[in-house]
Amino acid sequence: MGRRERLKALTRSWGGRTLASGKVAATLGKSAVKQALGHADDGALGLELLDQLDRMKGLALKVGQMASYLEGALPPESARALEKLQHRGDPMAWESVQAVLEGSLGAPVGELFDAFDPEPVAAASIGQVHRATLEGRDVAVKVQFPGVRDTLAVDLGNLSRVGALARFGFPDAAEVVAELRERFEAECDYVGEARHTALAGRLLADRPAVVVPDVVPSRSTDVVLTTSWVEGRSFRDFLESSTQEERDRVGEELFRTAFDMLFGHGVFNADPHPGNLLFPADGRVALLDWGCVCTYDAEFVEAWKALARVTLDGRREELAEVTARAGFFVPGTPFDLDAHWEIMQYLYRPFLTPGFRYTPEYVAESWRLFLVDNPNIRHTRLPRTWVFANRLQWGLNSVLASLGATADWGGMFRAAVETPLVPAGGPAADG
Repeated sequence: MGRRERLKALTRSWGGRTLASGKVAATLGKSAVKQALGHADDGALGLELLDQLDRMKGLALKVGQMASYLEGALPPESARALEKLQHRGDPMAWESVQAVLEGSLGAPVGELFDAFDPEPVAAASIGQVHRATLEGRDVAVKVQFPGVRDTLAVDLGNLSRVGALARFGFPDAAEVVAELRERFEAECDYVGEARHTALAGRLLADRPAVVVPDVVPSRSTDVVLTTSWVEGRSFRDFLESSTQEERDRVGEELFRTAFDMLFGHGVFNADPHPGNLLFPADGRVALLDWGCVCTYDAEFVEAWKALARVTLDGRREELAEVTARAGFFVPGTPFDLDAHWEIMQYLYRPFLTPGFRYTPEYVAESWRLFLVDNPNIRHTRLPRTWVFANRLQWGLNSVLASLGATADWGGMFRAAVETPLVPAGGPAADG
């Protein structure tokens, strides 16, 4: 098990978590200084962050997960050190997990399952996953860390201390904090995650290359989620053992899935980090963990589609209208539309360049242009609806960059933009 330890309980007090957030902020500050001075990154700061965030769990650890796969957020070696946060964090002690299982499901573990492995296969920000057997088939049982909900208020209050990464780079964090609160609370609701998992299974039922686990309702509650077991390689193992053709095919499936669901149904998984992917031996890709799912109305989706069409078609003269419609700025306020147009052209380069291959350098540069050197950053609004939409885009781009994937991105993106919107569970949207 290496460095993994058994956590008896999470630190929930204001003082304890504020002190821990201060340590994280100090480590991030040291990382920024090293980058500014051009010092080599040996991963030591990443290991320091790994230990600090892993012991905090909750929202703080989710920030670390983001840093581990968003190209440009941290120096490469430090980001690599944080990869363990995607699924191999320190687990909770078995007695704590057992208490949640039996208290929530109302019976001893031995009566609930044919067999149950007390050694977790994964542990992350909100809970950990165990392998079990139920009625002759293998299942995955996700158990929520006791007390993790109680850490949210303190972590949100300390959000500014961990820097621009947690606030998505925007100086006014009000909308970001509001959306983070709602998303984190939703992720702690395993009943909602079960519903989203079932929805994803229906929406992707006609995609033979994609696997979504089945929910087992009889062994699921608000803090326990049981699904069918999926056997497969991790993302890192897949990268090390696959051909470029296989990586291109996976990249295409992930891209098509994300934008077909978004533009076709107004719903998407806003937590696209590599720890939520498995690769079965039959060549499919399994999409796990549907806790952070956003559902958007027709107005938001159509505003995004309008912005996409203007950018794809090079209609610079319409940029002000569609950018204001998307809610990014208020007409009449200082806003450099020429600079914004150049940034949009760079962000849409994969869709405008035949044969484009995603690279870490492309994603890091897009991060820098939009969140670091953007002259409009202090004049840009970030409506709540866009907080996790941005996370989807940068997260997906970073995964595609790790794959080094190439495909007809422009063709797929244009097709998704032109797909009529049929909101999940609702009638077709107008326009």
